[in-house]
Amino acid sequence: MAPKGFSIEHSKINAMSTLETRISRQNVFPYLGLILLGFLVYMLPLISPSGKVLSLATTALVFAISSAGLGFLWGQCGQLTLAHAAIFGIGGYAAAICAKHFALGFLLALPFSIGSGLVCGAMVALPSLRTRGPYFLILTFAIGEVISVIEMRLESITGGINGITTLPGTQNFLGLHLSERADYYCIVVIFATIVFLILCGLMRSRWGVLLRGLRENTDLATSLGANVAQHRIIVFAVTGAIAGLAGQLHVYHVKFIAPELFTSHLSIIFLLVVLLGGKSHLLGPALGSLVYVFLPEFIGLSPILSQIVFGALLILMILTAPGGLLSLISRAIVWRKSKIPCKHIGINK
Repeated sequence: MAPKGFSIEHSKINAMSTLETRISRQNVFPYLGLILLGFLVYMLPLISPSGKVLSLATTALVFAISSAGLGFLWGQCGQLTLAHAAIFGIGGYAAAICAKHFALGFLLALPFSIGSGLVCGAMVALPSLRTRGPYFLILTFAIGEVISVIEMRLESITGGINGITTLPGTQNFLGLHLSERADYYCIVVIFATIVFLILCGLMRSRWGVLLRGLRENTDLATSLGANVAQHRIIVFAVTGAIAGLAGQLHVYHVKFIAPELFTSHLSIIFLLVVLLGGKSHLLGPALGSLVYVFLPEFIGLSPILSQIVFGALLILMILTAPGGLLSLISRAIVWRKSKIPCKHIGINK
């Protein structure tokens, strides 16, 4: 028979190994879930080859990518901006200008779209260092309007009000043809999976914890030595880079770009998408994008009527579920578990 001290140490080792296994599973499961979800979405062309469904799904994914960056900024850092659509448009313009004036294809234009979004996002962050709350929100609204005016005035580069309609250059990516709806949908799925995996890693990292600390109490974080200005500029830059990528994906999807596509109305749509899904959840913007894009098509709502419906839905969500649709799902799961009687699992007393 083993000594008593040896059995206690052995049980401690088993408990620690079990705890480490659970922690490792908790760290891996979100990434595996995102990869599995990306694979299931990737298989949509085989399930529903309809051109309209693929076009709507592509639009929903592009909106999900852009809104995910905004949701990360809002949910993790507590910052809200109305210049998101302007940065989204800058990424699209960067890709269109590279294609029209320099004959660069999709892949070669990616660094310019992402880089321009990153720089513009960092520049938008600068006013946040001296203003807060509604003042900063109004300032970002003004920045978005100024960017729209600049895009209209630079006719020789951006095409002015008429925009850019031709996208020459290499029209394939990883063996997939951008002109084919199913292929381009698969390309967008790949980028969406990468973006959500990156955001998942950032949210679960120490930097993500630091951002949430800044969101809860900026003064306390500053007193503890955190460089608030640096971290805000970085998170705005990351959000801008994601918006720039989404802008290029959107331009290659609609084959057209003009300043009227990226007004403050689109920024409000992105906010609506984040609110619908839930700003505190990683997949909240994705769920909100699906609802925003597919609900009017399935119900058969006109554009004006759909705005009324989504306005009423937004008010209802703010009053009843500020955390979004995913919070309702989480509450329903918790309520369902509370109704299940507890079973005693073998516990040695």
